[in-house]
Amino acid sequence: MNWKTARKYFWLPGARLQKVRAWMVPRLIYRFTRMLMMTVRFTTSGLERGLPIVDEPQERGAIFITWHDLTLPILHTFRHKNIGVIVSPSRWGKIQASVAGFYGWPATWGTTRKQAGIQALRDVVRLLRTGQSFAFACDGPRGPRHQSQVGVVFMASRAPAVVMPLGVAISAAWQLPTWDRYLIPKPFSRVHLHIGEAMEVPKGLAREEMEEWRCRIEAELVRAQEAAQGELDRKMARYFAAPPTQ
Repeated sequence: MNWKTARKYFWLPGARLQKVRAWMVPRLIYRFTRMLMMTVRFTTSGLERGLPIVDEPQERGAIFITWHDLTLPILHTFRHKNIGVIVSPSRWGKIQASVAGFYGWPATWGTTRKQAGIQALRDVVRLLRTGQSFAFACDGPRGPRHQSQVGVVFMASRAPAVVMPLGVAISAAWQLPTWDRYLIPKPFSRVHLHIGEAMEVPKGLAREEMEEWRCRIEAELVRAQEAAQGELDRKMARYFAAPPTQ
């Protein structure tokens, strides 16, 4: 039985595994990833830009952005910081919401369907205005991979909210056979997380201006990703260049 066949059987509506899946799978995923992350060596840069936002009460929230395949190290790094996520009410989305909840990330239900998707964005805008921060995968939930969508611009402009790009570099990882090629750091690998410069999106952008800002945000996220990779490469070079201890 290959991966696709096993997955198809596992998601069959009304299958005997349904109740087991709903209760057990999120817990297994959380415990596995939590133990795995404990073996990973994390380093950071630019964290002073983001932590005051989530550690102290704010008049307005922030939107932390990254790519869909890099979310696991971010879930671990910012666990129990009360940063919200938007999750689809699908079967897999409910599992994702449970796993995020174990890491201390509250979920707001959303979907890619037009009308419900607009309502979800409005709910997030309302929460941003109360000081709740959110993390958002710019290319999710269905891609294209590493191509930002306009939803983050809409939220940042309507709230308004500051946008914080998050770059993540991983020295060694497993890559899942999913549309986003989701990355899971291997045991004892190194991860560097970089928070780029905050972006102030103008309030009340017109529809024709949103595409320009979508490109700007995507470019800043690419820069944050390049900065994270550069920092990790330098640390790895120093590590391997260091003389052996006697």
